[in-house]
Amino acid sequence: MNARPELWSAILNPSGPNFEQWNEVLGGHRVPLQSCHSVTANLGEEKDVEVYLLNLAALTLKQRARLMAFLAQRFGVPIYEVEKEIAVRGFPIRAVDVIVSFDMRALA
Repeated sequence: MNARPELWSAILNPSGPNFEQWNEVLGGHRVPLQSCHSVTANLGEEKDVEVYLLNLAALTLKQRARLMAFLAQRFGVPIYEVEKEIAVRGFPIRAVDVIVSFDMRALA
């Protein structure tokens, strides 16, 4: 049985402002997204920031653990609070930190 090929993919933008942090969290350049379509979100005091939503179910256990630890440390909260918040709201990654590419078959 052949797996259906993906018509789009996402990688970290090497020129993105948070490349090093995301590379460390994800352990590589591939970015699992829920969709190839960006949305706008409010990130703290920043309003209408273009983001993609991470596909949390596609993260490996190591990636998820690194993400939770990174966020807990950054915001000074316990990991269980980070997990609870992400389970309810999902997790955005800034569009400037991601490059989404499309297979030409998606445009046909």
